[in-house]
Amino acid sequence: MDDKTFLERFSRGELRELPHLDHVRVVYLHTREAGRDTAIERTRAGLKLLTSQLGVPEKFHETVTVAWARLVGERTEVEPCRDFTSFLDHHPRFRRKDLLDDHYSREVLFSAEARVRFVEPDLRPLP
Repeated sequence: MDDKTFLERFSRGELRELPHLDHVRVVYLHTREAGRDTAIERTRAGLKLLTSQLGVPEKFHETVTVAWARLVGERTEVEPCRDFTSFLDHHPRFRRKDLLDDHYSREVLFSAEARVRFVEPDLRPLP
């Protein structure tokens, strides 16, 4: 699916699933289009809609969403790549589903508070 169609379907909550690398792709594309702060807002809104449409609104996690958006958005702005595949080639760490473990203890990241509001990391700062 091309980038434009992918973002449109994500923004309307029309995707049936969103595997890890598609999460990263959403942030990458939104950041390229509108900058990191807007990417965070658009990603948050899209994920809330998508989890609601899929009948699992409890799966939305504020801290996970914002932390990933900050990490991916910062690299997207600092080192622009021609496309998402090139971005992943230059930044293979974003393939790691457990990347937030470098920044957060499990207790902080998976706390009830972190699910509903953004919590800064306790191990290593985010950009």
